[in-house]
Amino acid sequence: MDMIETLVVNKLPDEYTCTYEANGVFNTVKCMFAEISDTSTDFCTVQEFQFKGFMKVIAFLMPGAFKKQGKKYLEDFKRFAEGEK
Repeated sequence: MDMIETLVVNKLPDEYTCTYEANGVFNTVKCMFAEISDTSTDFCTVQEFQFKGFMKVIAFLMPGAFKKQGKKYLEDFKRFAEGEK
């Protein structure tokens, strides 16, 4: 699958927003970071999916698959940020 990633907002260390385009799918991901303490950061993401054609059917039949994949990416980032392998 080919996918185009576009950086829309780059206001690090506070926020960044990207879009992802693939056949039948357009996804916007907004990531926000807020310092809680010297050693802790709150990481919040807002994701919006738009589907066309056959992908609209897949999204209707399997909505949990997109949530599950998003959660996996967040858990992977958490392990990376905390220095775990």
